[in-house]
Amino acid sequence: MLTWLNHHFFGYLFVEMTGFSPERFFNMCSAHEIEVWDVVHSGHAYRFFITVPGFRKIKPLVRKSKVRLRILKKFGLPFFLYRNRRRKFYAAGFFGFMMILYALSLFIWDIEFDGNQMYTYDTLLKFCESEEIRYGMRKSKIDCDVLEESLRTRFPEITWVSARVSGTRLLVKIKENEVLSDIPVRDETPCDLIAQKDGTITSMIVRSGVPMVKVGDQVAAGDVLVSGTLPIIGDSEEIVNTHYVHSDGDITARTEYHYNRKVPLFKTIEVETGKVRRGRYIKAFQFSFLLMRPRPEGTSWKRTMEETQLHLFENFYLPIYVGKITGKEYVSYERPYTEEEKKELADQMNQSFQKKLLEKGVQILENHVKILDNESLCQITMDFVTEEPLGRQEALKMQTTEEPEETNNSNERN
Repeated sequence: MLTWLNHHFFGYLFVEMTGFSPERFFNMCSAHEIEVWDVVHSGHAYRFFITVPGFRKIKPLVRKSKVRLRILKKFGLPFFLYRNRRRKFYAAGFFGFMMILYALSLFIWDIEFDGNQMYTYDTLLKFCESEEIRYGMRKSKIDCDVLEESLRTRFPEITWVSARVSGTRLLVKIKENEVLSDIPVRDETPCDLIAQKDGTITSMIVRSGVPMVKVGDQVAAGDVLVSGTLPIIGDSEEIVNTHYVHSDGDITARTEYHYNRKVPLFKTIEVETGKVRRGRYIKAFQFSFLLMRPRPEGTSWKRTMEETQLHLFENFYLPIYVGKITGKEYVSYERPYTEEEKKELADQMNQSFQKKLLEKGVQILENHVKILDNESLCQITMDFVTEEPLGRQEALKMQTTEEPEETNNSNERN
């Protein structure tokens, strides 16, 4: 690559050589370290490439070897500039292009995060925008040290941050802590445990509070399972005081879930016809240009897009995006669901609901699926018999008693 750039920057020539001793000429070029390449023998002559600086040094070698040289072609930047020396607008456009590239190099056109697993790219990018760091801002306004400190302060799980500006890119490397940074504080706020769902109690382990139900009882949503109010009874079996605690316990109940989903009896089928339209588009800043044949009237197409951001070097990104668009024609029609398709659809719904229940820590004991058809719809009914934790904490409304104030009325006589 460097050799190619050197040849084109200083210029090189395509030369034809004839004469008495061409072998001696090539040997002397090698001895004087004059670069010659792509030598081809064509009948009575030799043709080869040579650099402009090398061509200026071979006059004594030509005289000693008794050969003659004839320049066939000239290549490289010096000859290009000489041929276009009178094209002022061409030169102005070239320098204008270089000035635009220089102006674009003063801004940030790409932000990359590396090493983030707990925090998504969008989350980190939104935080940067809240810190006034975004696409299109001047590089001189970015303080990498302040950004590193802000990220460590805002996200406690980030233990190490390295931010740097390279070219037109902001590169942020992150290392996250894999263990908990804070030990959760135990909640001691007085509260009751109440049922968040109807069910039948199957097991109870109460660590603090007063149990209000027992195993086998049926409870409704909102019923108090464990009370955080502890009455203190005196010798005369009267309530002399009340103590409030944070109710805690493991209560499991047998519950039920019922889901009904209605789907049309007819399924829409989309079939590709094989016709394809391709196009390209270019987007710069908020402007975009699309080059694609218009679709015929009365036809339906699906389009997919592939987009790439242009860059000159590894870290010199530009605010220019180019993309390819592929459109495929399709036709759609409706047909009734087959029995196998209905069962497959019901299985997909059933698995989806099972996954949601398992994610909540619900144990599924029984599962029943029914498919019912009527004149216009297909109804899929799913019944789950489950076992799950039932208690939910609810803050207590503590009652306070006010003691009457004693007042002393004294009459003073003077």
